Amino acid sequence: MVIIVVASKRPIVYLNFAGQNVVLLNTKEVANELLDRRSANYSDRPNNIVANYLGGLLVLPLTRYGKRWHTMRRASHSVLNTAPLTSIQRTAASNMVSMCYGKPPLSSDEPILQKLNDMAHRLTTSVYPGTHLVEIFPILDYFPSFMTKWKRDAKEDYKKFTTFFEQCFEEALEHKERASLSVKLAEEQIKTGLTDLEKVWVSGTLYLAGYETTTIVLAWLLYVVTIYPDVQRKAQEEIDQVVGRARAPTFGDMEHLPYVQAIVKEVFRWQSPVPFGLPHASMEDDWYEDKYFIPKGTICIANIWSINRSTNIYGADAVEFRPERFLNEDGTLRSDEDEHSAYGFGRRICVGRHVADNSLFINIATVLWALNIVPSTDKEVPQEQKRDSLRDIMNRPPELQRNFIPRFPEVEGILDDMISDMVVQPY
Repeated sequence: MVIIVVASKRPIVYLNFAGQNVVLLNTKEVANELLDRRSANYSDRPNNIVANYLGGLLVLPLTRYGKRWHTMRRASHSVLNTAPLTSIQRTAASNMVSMCYGKPPLSSDEPILQKLNDMAHRLTTSVYPGTHLVEIFPILDYFPSFMTKWKRDAKEDYKKFTTFFEQCFEEALEHKERASLSVKLAEEQIKTGLTDLEKVWVSGTLYLAGYETTTIVLAWLLYVVTIYPDVQRKAQEEIDQVVGRARAPTFGDMEHLPYVQAIVKEVFRWQSPVPFGLPHASMEDDWYEDKYFIPKGTICIANIWSINRSTNIYGADAVEFRPERFLNEDGTLRSDEDEHSAYGFGRRICVGRHVADNSLFINIATVLWALNIVPSTDKEVPQEQKRDSLRDIMNRPPELQRNFIPRFPEVEGILDDMISDMVVQPY
Protein backbone atom coordinates (compact mmCIF):
# COMPACT_ATOMS: atom_id res chain seq x y z
CA MET A 1 0.00 0.00 0.00
CA VAL A 2 1.19 3.50 -0.79
CA ILE A 3 2.79 5.57 1.99
CA ILE A 4 2.74 9.32 1.44
CA VAL A 5 4.27 11.88 3.77
CA VAL A 6 1.54 14.29 4.83
CA ALA A 7 3.36 17.20 6.42
CA SER A 8 5.12 19.65 4.08
CA LYS A 9 5.47 23.43 4.03
CA ARG A 10 5.86 23.54 0.26
CA PRO A 11 2.75 24.31 -1.83
CA ILE A 12 3.74 21.64 -4.36
CA VAL A 13 5.80 18.51 -3.70
CA TYR A 14 7.16 16.42 -6.56
CA LEU A 15 7.25 12.63 -6.17
CA ASN A 16 8.28 9.87 -8.53
CA PHE A 17 6.89 6.34 -8.61
CA ALA A 18 9.18 4.33 -10.88
CA GLY A 19 9.15 7.01 -13.55
CA GLN A 20 5.58 8.23 -13.02
CA ASN A 21 5.43 11.97 -12.26
CA VAL A 22 3.30 12.74 -9.20
CA VAL A 23 2.69 16.13 -7.60
CA LEU A 24 1.15 16.63 -4.18
CA LEU A 25 -0.86 19.87 -3.86
CA ASN A 26 -0.55 20.99 -0.24
CA THR A 27 -2.45 24.30 -0.13
CA LYS A 28 -5.97 25.35 -1.01
CA GLU A 29 -4.56 28.16 -3.15
CA VAL A 30 -2.68 25.83 -5.48
CA ALA A 31 -5.47 23.22 -5.51
CA ASN A 32 -8.03 25.89 -6.45
CA GLU A 33 -5.76 27.31 -9.15
CA LEU A 34 -4.99 24.00 -10.83
CA LEU A 35 -8.02 21.80 -10.15
CA ASP A 36 -10.71 24.51 -10.19
CA ARG A 37 -9.60 27.40 -12.40
CA ARG A 38 -7.66 25.17 -14.79
CA SER A 39 -10.06 22.27 -14.54
CA ALA A 40 -10.12 21.84 -18.33
CA ASN A 41 -6.56 20.52 -18.03
CA TYR A 42 -6.81 18.70 -14.70
CA SER A 43 -10.12 16.81 -14.83
CA ASP A 44 -8.72 13.55 -16.18
CA ARG A 45 -7.93 10.49 -14.08
CA PRO A 46 -4.73 8.45 -14.27
CA ASN A 47 -4.86 5.37 -16.47
CA ASN A 48 -5.15 2.80 -13.69
CA ILE A 49 -4.79 -0.66 -15.22
CA VAL A 50 -6.20 -2.77 -12.39
CA ALA A 51 -9.10 -0.40 -11.71
CA ASN A 52 -9.96 -0.41 -15.43
CA TYR A 53 -10.26 -4.19 -15.46
CA LEU A 54 -12.39 -4.06 -12.31
CA GLY A 55 -14.83 -1.67 -13.97
CA GLY A 56 -13.08 1.67 -13.67
CA LEU A 57 -14.10 2.63 -17.19
CA LEU A 58 -17.70 2.57 -15.91
CA VAL A 59 -17.15 3.84 -12.35
CA LEU A 60 -17.94 7.55 -12.51
CA PRO A 61 -15.28 8.77 -10.03
CA LEU A 62 -12.61 6.77 -11.93
CA THR A 63 -13.81 7.26 -15.52
CA ARG A 64 -11.40 9.10 -17.80
CA TYR A 65 -12.45 12.63 -18.75
CA GLY A 66 -14.44 12.57 -21.99
CA LYS A 67 -17.85 11.89 -23.54
CA ARG A 68 -18.72 8.90 -21.34
CA TRP A 69 -17.79 10.81 -18.18
CA HIS A 70 -19.92 13.82 -19.22
CA THR A 71 -22.91 11.57 -19.99
CA MET A 72 -22.69 9.67 -16.71
CA ARG A 73 -22.07 12.84 -14.69
CA ARG A 74 -25.14 14.58 -16.17
CA ALA A 75 -27.29 11.52 -15.48
CA SER A 76 -26.07 11.39 -11.89
CA HIS A 77 -26.83 15.08 -11.38
CA SER A 78 -30.30 14.58 -12.83
CA VAL A 79 -31.35 11.75 -10.53
CA LEU A 80 -29.64 13.09 -7.41
CA ASN A 81 -31.30 16.49 -7.78
CA THR A 82 -34.72 14.80 -7.69
CA ALA A 83 -33.92 12.24 -4.98
CA PRO A 84 -36.73 12.19 -2.38
CA LEU A 85 -35.48 13.31 1.03
CA THR A 86 -37.54 10.66 2.80
CA SER A 87 -35.36 7.94 1.25
CA ILE A 88 -32.34 9.45 2.99
CA GLN A 89 -33.72 9.13 6.50
CA ARG A 90 -32.04 5.91 7.60
CA THR A 91 -28.57 4.73 8.61
CA ALA A 92 -25.74 5.46 6.18
CA ALA A 93 -25.40 2.02 4.59
CA SER A 94 -29.12 1.33 4.30
CA ASN A 95 -29.54 4.90 3.13
CA MET A 96 -27.44 4.44 0.01
CA VAL A 97 -28.96 1.04 -0.80
CA SER A 98 -32.47 2.44 -0.35
CA MET A 99 -31.80 5.42 -2.61
CA CYS A 100 -30.15 3.37 -5.35
CA TYR A 101 -32.29 0.24 -5.34
CA GLY A 102 -35.51 1.20 -3.56
CA LYS A 103 -35.07 -1.39 -0.83
CA PRO A 104 -36.31 -1.08 2.77
CA PRO A 105 -33.80 -0.31 5.55
CA LEU A 106 -31.24 -3.08 5.91
CA SER A 107 -29.37 -4.63 8.81
CA SER A 108 -25.56 -4.70 8.76
CA ASP A 109 -25.40 -8.45 8.02
CA GLU A 110 -27.58 -8.32 4.89
CA PRO A 111 -25.89 -10.12 1.93
CA ILE A 112 -26.32 -7.09 -0.34
CA LEU A 113 -24.28 -4.96 2.05
CA GLN A 114 -21.57 -7.59 2.34
CA LYS A 115 -21.23 -7.81 -1.46
CA LEU A 116 -21.26 -4.07 -2.00
CA ASN A 117 -18.77 -3.54 0.81
CA ASP A 118 -16.38 -6.00 -0.83
CA MET A 119 -16.76 -4.18 -4.16
CA ALA A 120 -16.13 -0.78 -2.61
CA HIS A 121 -13.00 -2.04 -0.88
CA ARG A 122 -11.71 -3.75 -4.04
CA LEU A 123 -12.03 -0.56 -6.09
CA THR A 124 -10.82 1.96 -3.53
CA THR A 125 -7.64 0.00 -2.88
CA SER A 126 -6.70 -0.03 -6.57
CA VAL A 127 -6.58 3.65 -7.49
CA TYR A 128 -3.31 4.99 -6.07
CA PRO A 129 0.09 4.92 -7.80
CA GLY A 130 2.29 2.08 -6.62
CA THR A 131 -0.54 -0.04 -5.18
CA HIS A 132 -0.07 -2.76 -7.82
CA LEU A 133 3.14 -3.84 -9.51
CA VAL A 134 1.57 -3.56 -12.97
CA GLU A 135 1.09 0.19 -12.44
CA ILE A 136 4.87 0.51 -12.00
CA PHE A 137 5.72 -1.93 -14.81
CA PRO A 138 2.88 -1.64 -17.38
CA ILE A 139 4.53 -4.26 -19.59
CA LEU A 140 3.10 -6.85 -17.18
CA ASP A 141 -0.32 -6.09 -18.66
CA TYR A 142 0.80 -7.74 -21.91
CA PHE A 143 1.75 -11.04 -20.30
CA PRO A 144 -0.51 -14.04 -21.08
CA SER A 145 -3.51 -14.57 -18.80
CA PHE A 146 -2.09 -17.75 -17.26
CA MET A 147 0.83 -15.64 -15.96
CA THR A 148 -1.27 -12.73 -14.61
CA LYS A 149 -3.53 -13.87 -11.80
CA TRP A 150 -4.26 -10.24 -10.89
CA LYS A 151 -5.78 -9.71 -14.34
CA ARG A 152 -7.86 -12.90 -14.23
CA ASP A 153 -9.18 -11.96 -10.80
CA ALA A 154 -10.00 -8.38 -11.87
CA LYS A 155 -11.86 -9.52 -15.00
CA GLU A 156 -13.81 -12.09 -13.00
CA ASP A 157 -14.70 -9.46 -10.40
CA TYR A 158 -15.90 -7.13 -13.16
CA LYS A 159 -18.29 -9.82 -14.41
CA LYS A 160 -19.55 -10.42 -10.88
CA PHE A 161 -19.99 -6.69 -10.26
CA THR A 162 -21.92 -6.23 -13.50
CA THR A 163 -24.18 -9.22 -12.89
CA PHE A 164 -24.90 -8.07 -9.36
CA PHE A 165 -25.67 -4.49 -10.41
CA GLU A 166 -27.98 -5.76 -13.16
CA GLN A 167 -29.86 -7.94 -10.67
CA CYS A 168 -30.26 -5.06 -8.21
CA PHE A 169 -31.39 -2.75 -11.00
CA GLU A 170 -34.02 -5.19 -12.27
CA GLU A 171 -35.31 -5.76 -8.75
CA ALA A 172 -35.68 -2.01 -8.31
CA LEU A 173 -37.73 -1.78 -11.52
CA GLU A 174 -40.09 -4.46 -10.19
CA HIS A 175 -41.01 -2.03 -7.39
CA LYS A 176 -41.51 1.23 -9.24
CA GLU A 177 -43.83 2.45 -6.50
CA ARG A 178 -40.69 3.00 -4.43
CA ALA A 179 -38.90 6.11 -5.62
CA SER A 180 -35.29 5.11 -6.29
CA LEU A 181 -32.38 6.29 -8.39
CA SER A 182 -32.57 3.13 -10.49
CA VAL A 183 -36.19 3.80 -11.42
CA LYS A 184 -35.34 7.42 -12.24
CA LEU A 185 -32.39 6.35 -14.42
CA ALA A 186 -34.63 3.92 -16.32
CA GLU A 187 -37.29 6.59 -16.86
CA GLU A 188 -34.74 9.11 -18.14
CA GLN A 189 -32.50 6.76 -20.13
CA ILE A 190 -33.37 8.26 -23.51
CA LYS A 191 -32.95 11.78 -22.16
CA THR A 192 -29.59 11.05 -20.52
CA GLY A 193 -28.21 8.97 -23.39
CA LEU A 194 -26.91 6.21 -21.13
CA THR A 195 -26.42 2.71 -22.53
CA ASP A 196 -27.94 -0.23 -20.64
CA LEU A 197 -24.52 -1.09 -19.21
CA GLU A 198 -23.77 2.50 -18.19
CA LYS A 199 -27.19 2.77 -16.59
CA VAL A 200 -26.69 -0.11 -14.17
CA TRP A 201 -23.13 0.95 -13.39
CA VAL A 202 -24.16 4.55 -12.66
CA SER A 203 -26.67 3.25 -10.13
CA GLY A 204 -24.10 0.90 -8.61
CA THR A 205 -21.41 3.57 -8.61
CA LEU A 206 -23.62 6.05 -6.76
CA TYR A 207 -23.74 3.49 -4.00
CA LEU A 208 -20.08 2.51 -4.13
CA ALA A 209 -18.93 6.14 -4.14
CA GLY A 210 -21.23 7.11 -1.29
CA TYR A 211 -21.38 4.16 1.03
CA GLU A 212 -17.86 3.90 2.37
CA THR A 213 -17.18 7.60 2.85
CA THR A 214 -20.61 8.28 4.36
CA THR A 215 -20.25 5.35 6.74
CA ILE A 216 -16.79 6.49 7.83
CA VAL A 217 -17.96 10.07 8.47
CA LEU A 218 -20.91 8.78 10.48
CA ALA A 219 -18.47 6.71 12.54
CA TRP A 220 -16.37 9.84 13.13
CA LEU A 221 -19.50 11.77 14.12
CA LEU A 222 -20.31 9.17 16.76
CA TYR A 223 -16.67 9.22 17.85
CA VAL A 224 -16.46 12.98 18.38
CA VAL A 225 -19.74 13.31 20.26
CA THR A 226 -18.49 10.55 22.55
CA ILE A 227 -15.06 12.02 23.29
CA TYR A 228 -16.33 15.63 23.38
CA PRO A 229 -19.32 15.56 25.78
CA ASP A 230 -19.68 19.36 25.62
CA VAL A 231 -20.26 19.12 21.85
CA GLN A 232 -22.86 16.42 22.43
CA ARG A 233 -24.58 18.49 25.11
CA LYS A 234 -24.72 21.67 22.97
CA ALA A 235 -26.16 19.74 20.04
CA GLN A 236 -28.80 18.09 22.22
CA GLU A 237 -29.80 21.43 23.73
CA GLU A 238 -30.28 22.86 20.23
CA ILE A 239 -32.28 19.80 19.11
CA ASP A 240 -34.48 19.86 22.22
CA GLN A 241 -35.24 23.53 21.70
CA VAL A 242 -36.20 23.11 18.03
CA VAL A 243 -37.63 19.57 17.86
CA GLY A 244 -38.83 18.76 21.34
CA ARG A 245 -39.46 15.17 22.40
CA ALA A 246 -42.78 14.32 20.79
CA ARG A 247 -41.20 13.51 17.42
CA ALA A 248 -37.84 12.79 15.79
CA PRO A 249 -35.93 15.43 13.77
CA THR A 250 -36.86 15.94 10.12
CA PHE A 251 -35.30 17.78 7.19
CA GLY A 252 -37.64 20.65 7.94
CA ASP A 253 -35.60 21.23 11.11
CA MET A 254 -32.28 21.40 9.28
CA GLU A 255 -32.04 25.18 8.82
CA HIS A 256 -32.94 25.65 12.48
CA LEU A 257 -30.14 23.36 13.71
CA PRO A 258 -26.97 25.21 12.63
CA TYR A 259 -24.82 23.73 15.39
CA VAL A 260 -25.65 20.17 14.30
CA GLN A 261 -24.80 21.13 10.71
CA ALA A 262 -21.55 22.67 11.94
CA ILE A 263 -20.62 19.41 13.65
CA VAL A 264 -20.97 17.56 10.34
CA LYS A 265 -18.85 20.16 8.53
CA GLU A 266 -16.20 20.12 11.23
CA VAL A 267 -15.91 16.33 11.13
CA PHE A 268 -15.35 16.49 7.36
CA ARG A 269 -12.65 19.11 7.94
CA TRP A 270 -10.99 17.62 11.02
CA GLN A 271 -10.99 13.99 9.87
CA SER A 272 -11.38 13.93 6.09
CA PRO A 273 -12.59 10.43 5.14
CA VAL A 274 -10.34 10.38 2.04
CA PRO A 275 -7.31 12.48 3.08
CA PHE A 276 -5.91 12.67 -0.45
CA GLY A 277 -9.10 12.42 -2.48
CA LEU A 278 -8.86 10.65 -5.83
CA PRO A 279 -5.92 11.46 -8.11
CA HIS A 280 -6.33 13.89 -11.01
CA ALA A 281 -4.16 13.80 -14.14
CA SER A 282 -2.89 16.63 -16.32
CA MET A 283 -3.88 16.40 -19.99
CA GLU A 284 -1.28 18.90 -21.27
CA ASP A 285 2.03 20.38 -20.12
CA ASP A 286 1.54 23.25 -17.68
CA TRP A 287 3.39 25.69 -15.44
CA TYR A 288 2.41 26.98 -12.00
CA GLU A 289 3.79 30.41 -11.02
CA ASP A 290 6.42 30.08 -13.77
CA LYS A 291 8.57 27.87 -11.56
CA TYR A 292 6.73 24.56 -11.23
CA PHE A 293 6.62 22.56 -14.47
CA ILE A 294 3.85 19.93 -14.59
CA PRO A 295 4.27 17.61 -17.60
CA LYS A 296 1.37 16.04 -19.46
CA GLY A 297 0.24 12.85 -17.73
CA THR A 298 1.34 13.95 -14.26
CA ILE A 299 -0.74 12.51 -11.42
CA CYS A 300 -1.98 15.39 -9.24
CA ILE A 301 -3.08 14.58 -5.70
CA ALA A 302 -4.76 17.20 -3.52
CA ASN A 303 -3.50 16.93 0.05
CA ILE A 304 -6.94 17.44 1.55
CA TRP A 305 -5.67 16.51 5.00
CA SER A 306 -3.19 19.38 4.98
CA ILE A 307 -5.58 21.84 3.31
CA ASN A 308 -8.33 21.18 5.85
CA ARG A 309 -5.89 21.80 8.71
CA SER A 310 -4.31 24.96 7.34
CA THR A 311 -3.78 27.58 10.04
CA ASN A 312 -3.98 30.26 7.33
CA ILE A 313 -7.60 29.26 6.68
CA TYR A 314 -8.86 27.88 9.98
CA GLY A 315 -6.71 29.68 12.55
CA ALA A 316 -4.11 28.62 15.07
CA ASP A 317 -6.40 25.91 16.46
CA ALA A 318 -6.88 24.18 13.09
CA VAL A 319 -5.81 20.82 14.50
CA GLU A 320 -8.54 21.01 17.16
CA PHE A 321 -12.14 19.88 16.78
CA ARG A 322 -14.29 23.01 17.13
CA PRO A 323 -17.67 23.17 15.31
CA GLU A 324 -18.03 26.87 16.17
CA ARG A 325 -15.53 27.74 13.42
CA PHE A 326 -18.38 27.18 10.93
CA LEU A 327 -20.76 29.53 12.78
CA ASN A 328 -21.12 33.30 12.75
CA GLU A 329 -21.07 35.25 16.01
CA ASP A 330 -24.88 35.15 16.11
CA GLY A 331 -24.87 31.34 15.87
CA THR A 332 -25.97 31.13 12.24
CA LEU A 333 -24.15 28.95 9.73
CA ARG A 334 -21.32 30.61 7.80
CA SER A 335 -21.40 30.81 4.00
CA ASP A 336 -20.19 28.05 1.70
CA GLU A 337 -17.09 30.15 0.95
CA ASP A 338 -15.73 28.91 4.28
CA GLU A 339 -16.46 25.28 3.40
CA HIS A 340 -14.07 22.37 3.94
CA SER A 341 -12.37 20.69 0.97
CA ALA A 342 -13.23 17.06 1.72
CA TYR A 343 -15.48 16.75 -1.35
CA GLY A 344 -12.65 17.52 -3.75
CA PHE A 345 -12.11 20.16 -6.40
CA GLY A 346 -13.13 21.28 -9.86
CA ARG A 347 -15.24 19.25 -12.24
CA ARG A 348 -14.45 16.14 -10.21
CA ILE A 349 -16.03 17.44 -7.00
CA CYS A 350 -18.26 14.80 -5.40
CA VAL A 351 -21.53 14.64 -7.34
CA GLY A 352 -23.44 13.40 -4.29
CA ARG A 353 -22.13 15.87 -1.73
CA HIS A 354 -25.54 17.42 -0.97
CA VAL A 355 -27.10 13.98 -0.51
CA ALA A 356 -24.25 13.02 1.82
CA ASP A 357 -24.67 16.21 3.87
CA ASN A 358 -28.41 15.59 4.22
CA SER A 359 -27.88 11.94 5.12
CA LEU A 360 -25.28 12.65 7.78
CA PHE A 361 -27.28 15.52 9.26
CA ILE A 362 -30.47 13.49 9.71
CA ASN A 363 -28.59 10.49 11.09
CA ILE A 364 -26.60 12.35 13.73
CA ALA A 365 -29.54 14.62 14.61
CA THR A 366 -31.77 11.58 15.18
CA VAL A 367 -29.11 9.78 17.23
CA LEU A 368 -28.50 12.80 19.47
CA TRP A 369 -32.23 13.45 19.83
CA ALA A 370 -32.77 9.88 21.02
CA LEU A 371 -29.62 8.87 22.87
CA ASN A 372 -26.89 9.91 25.25
CA ILE A 373 -23.56 8.43 24.13
CA VAL A 374 -20.89 7.77 26.73
CA PRO A 375 -17.60 5.82 26.66
CA SER A 376 -17.97 2.36 28.19
CA THR A 377 -14.48 2.43 29.69
CA ASP A 378 -12.69 4.53 32.28
CA LYS A 379 -9.52 4.57 30.16
CA GLU A 380 -8.45 7.83 28.56
CA VAL A 381 -9.92 8.14 25.08
CA PRO A 382 -7.46 9.30 22.36
CA GLN A 383 -8.68 12.53 20.78
CA GLU A 384 -6.26 12.62 17.86
CA GLN A 385 -4.32 10.15 15.74
CA LYS A 386 -0.72 10.71 14.72
CA ARG A 387 -0.79 11.08 10.93
CA ASP A 388 2.70 11.00 9.43
CA SER A 389 1.82 8.59 6.66
CA LEU A 390 -1.12 6.92 4.98
CA ARG A 391 -1.34 3.16 4.49
CA ASP A 392 -4.95 3.15 3.34
CA ILE A 393 -6.77 5.77 1.30
CA MET A 394 -9.64 5.79 3.82
CA ASN A 395 -9.32 7.48 7.23
CA ARG A 396 -11.22 5.47 9.82
CA PRO A 397 -11.68 6.33 13.51
CA PRO A 398 -10.07 4.28 16.28
CA GLU A 399 -12.19 1.61 17.87
CA LEU A 400 -14.16 2.98 20.79
CA GLN A 401 -16.48 1.10 23.10
CA ARG A 402 -19.49 3.19 24.08
CA ASN A 403 -22.90 2.94 25.66
CA PHE A 404 -26.08 4.29 24.07
CA ILE A 405 -28.61 5.38 26.68
CA PRO A 406 -32.17 6.47 25.74
CA ARG A 407 -32.71 10.09 26.73
CA PHE A 408 -36.39 9.67 27.63
CA PRO A 409 -38.90 6.79 27.90
CA GLU A 410 -40.81 7.52 24.69
CA VAL A 411 -37.76 7.18 22.41
CA GLU A 412 -38.22 3.52 21.51
CA GLY A 413 -41.88 3.87 20.56
CA ILE A 414 -41.33 6.94 18.39
CA LEU A 415 -38.40 5.32 16.56
CA ASP A 416 -40.32 2.07 16.06
CA ASP A 417 -43.17 4.01 14.45
CA MET A 418 -40.73 5.92 12.23
CA ILE A 419 -38.96 2.75 11.03
CA SER A 420 -42.29 1.01 10.39
CA ASP A 421 -43.41 3.93 8.24
CA MET A 422 -40.18 3.71 6.22
CA VAL A 423 -40.66 0.00 5.54
CA VAL A 424 -44.33 -0.02 4.60
CA GLN A 425 -44.61 3.32 2.83
CA PRO A 426 -43.33 3.82 -0.73
CA TYR A 427 -40.47 6.29 -0.88
